[in-house]
Amino acid sequence: MDLQTKFTHFLLKLVNAKKLADRSVLKPKRSKRFIYPHRLKKYRSEQFLIQNRHVITFTKNIKGVGKHIVFLHGGAYTAEEKPGHWWLIEQLTKKLSCKISFIQYPLAPEHNYRQTHEMLLLAYTELTQKSPKDTFYLLGDSAGGGLVLAFAQTLRDQKFTKQPQKLALLSPWLDLSMRNPEIETLEPKDLLLSAKTLATCGKWFAGETDVKSPVLSPLYGNMNDLISITVFVGTHEIFLPDCRLLKQKIEDSNTELYYREYEEMQHDWILFPIKERDKLLKELISYFS
Repeated sequence: MDLQTKFTHFLLKLVNAKKLADRSVLKPKRSKRFIYPHRLKKYRSEQFLIQNRHVITFTKNIKGVGKHIVFLHGGAYTAEEKPGHWWLIEQLTKKLSCKISFIQYPLAPEHNYRQTHEMLLLAYTELTQKSPKDTFYLLGDSAGGGLVLAFAQTLRDQKFTKQPQKLALLSPWLDLSMRNPEIETLEPKDLLLSAKTLATCGKWFAGETDVKSPVLSPLYGNMNDLISITVFVGTHEIFLPDCRLLKQKIEDSNTELYYREYEEMQHDWILFPIKERDKLLKELISYFS
């Protein structure tokens, strides 16, 4: 770990980032308008609405485009996208010859997973119909990573015509119950996530459904026939134990797996301006290339 990363972690402790994160997901703010950074306007874009929610696709150069990444952001299923999510979209748009689509999916507590999955299916269907020759991939961080895996399992079970060929999960939230006994020992090292807070958000998103249902907690779902999955997780985040369980389940299936643990990394470090973020970005680009 270099000095910049150590200093970033020091700042997270200094400002009590866990308390701030709890507040942001338990009392989430809602934007009145859908706005993305001006710097992304230099790329080609196409936008449409599904149930009054935005789906926007960016591409650097339309020539030769054949790969299409659909991105689902994290935020405990309650918080809107962060600047770091737009940074990731910008980097992938700039460095990959592909399309990147962002879906503004419904959030809790106003909505539950049924409405979220319904909107995702409509949006994904529209995207695949607009680009029938594209090869589709799914990417998500944190809650978005769990949602990617659950949605991919649904597409497989429904025998959807256009299956995603690769899934990339960044610090994925895989079990909304937060009942893995190993979480307790890791929580003091995690400077961002609180198991109790996440369990509350998970119940909001689940509504009346058991939080351990695979459509909510994809760790309990079937891992066969998902083609290819890559998982990135930090050793200082409370999602690590469930990611290790996921690793074992995928290894026991017929799905290809690339699994990587980053030593001493905090949750969702792709959102922080540190050296390890750049390393992860390079691995992600290599996976999608």
